[in-house]
Amino acid sequence: MLNHINKHAEGQRSIPEMRSDLIAIATHQFKTPISAISSSIELLETKMQRDELMLPFYERNLSRIKEEIDILSNMVDDMLTTGSMIAGNPVTKPEETDLPVFAAMIRQQYFSRRTDQRQLHIRIYGRPRAISIDRSHLAGILTNLISNAFKYSTGNPLLSLHYRKNHLCIKVKDNGIGIPEADIRFLFTPYFRAANARSKEGTGLGLAIVKSYVVANNGHITVNSGATGSVFIVTFNY
Repeated sequence: MLNHINKHAEGQRSIPEMRSDLIAIATHQFKTPISAISSSIELLETKMQRDELMLPFYERNLSRIKEEIDILSNMVDDMLTTGSMIAGNPVTKPEETDLPVFAAMIRQQYFSRRTDQRQLHIRIYGRPRAISIDRSHLAGILTNLISNAFKYSTGNPLLSLHYRKNHLCIKVKDNGIGIPEADIRFLFTPYFRAANARSKEGTGLGLAIVKSYVVANNGHITVNSGATGSVFIVTFNY
């Protein structure tokens, strides 16, 4: 009887793992053609510039293709991360991290070349100190929250780092459309999208991924929202 129970339990544990493996295989199969398309576009763009054939029409449409490739690639990454969440990991690899330097790198890498000229502002309060955190998870947390702040507002988002006695508080603030009160408790549920956000492109996975990363690093996330915008608050103890 005991052996039967153990086998059943092992079978139950293997279901999320099998599901995660299936998602990983599927997303890898998508990644290969996406990378090939992206490389071909880069080669075509370089060749046209070298041959002085890059008319505004071609430049505009190649830029649009690259933007759509980035969106598709990000969606595939979200699916892969979701598979990891289903399986009960992500595994963390904490490193001592200087967050102001890391945040500046994220701004430069992901948000410095916006066509609408909007900018991410960063403010620091208190005495900065290093925090031990998985940097790939931290990048996922910041890029998702900041991307949403740009997506759902028209102004310049604010990333503020509050160094307090026993914990670090990271806030991402926008002046956007806000979140309906009835929807706030479902925000971190995979595939859920707030009622006033469904006209925007997205998978509904970003905030679920953010929460999984925050929790994996022993942090806590909350949100305050109203008519003047939203503030996502992530807290990590030192």
